[in-house]
Amino acid sequence: MSQLMQDDIDAPQIALPKTPVLITAATKWEAEPLAKALGLNRTSPTRWEGTVNGRPLTLLKSGIGAKNTADALTASKPQDFGLTISAGLCGAMQKEAKTGHLVVDAREVDLDYVKPLRETAIYLSLPFHFGKILHTNIVLKPAVKKSLGEEQRALACDMETAALRRWAEKTPTIAVRVVLDELHEEIPADVPEGEDPVSLAKFALTHAADLPRLISTGRRSARAMKTLSQFLKTYLETI
Repeated sequence: MSQLMQDDIDAPQIALPKTPVLITAATKWEAEPLAKALGLNRTSPTRWEGTVNGRPLTLLKSGIGAKNTADALTASKPQDFGLTISAGLCGAMQKEAKTGHLVVDAREVDLDYVKPLRETAIYLSLPFHFGKILHTNIVLKPAVKKSLGEEQRALACDMETAALRRWAEKTPTIAVRVVLDELHEEIPADVPEGEDPVSLAKFALTHAADLPRLISTGRRSARAMKTLSQFLKTYLETI
């Protein structure tokens, strides 16, 4: 995709009905940057609400994995939303997807929602790929990512999008993800049991050997989520 500077193109403007949007993100490190960028108010430990360009918006912190995502969605109804978005980090399964690149899986979604995705990326001069995001239940090692990427023709993988799609039924669902680990990279497979300071401290003590890699991964994650937050804010302001 050709890269255009922000000053060279007007922001995309699409007149779509202001139906409510639901965004899911697995962890606090994914949900909180999104909530801040979108100007949402926290209404519960796992939920934020507000409006973007007059469109009602709900952000739900689902937890990691398909089961947690399905459980988190039980209190909501898909018919209450006109669009659902699975947002957060993903792992690359093809060499062209680099850390910080945006990956979008928008299968069977109306072009009125899909076209502004590419236009937003061009407007912000962000590296962007359309492609299949494969579901996985575990963090994959590089060799497995490469093998499955070739076999399934998948561009990236995550643990939550498939569950959101099943729940959403006929409601359009788009996965909008940002790459954390590249094809050749391995990230820590273990995660803390909780997100509170005590759980994080216990995890650090029991994974002291992995601490430098955990810190590096955390910093990369924060930078990647900043990119994704900027992208989703602009996208939602234009549809």
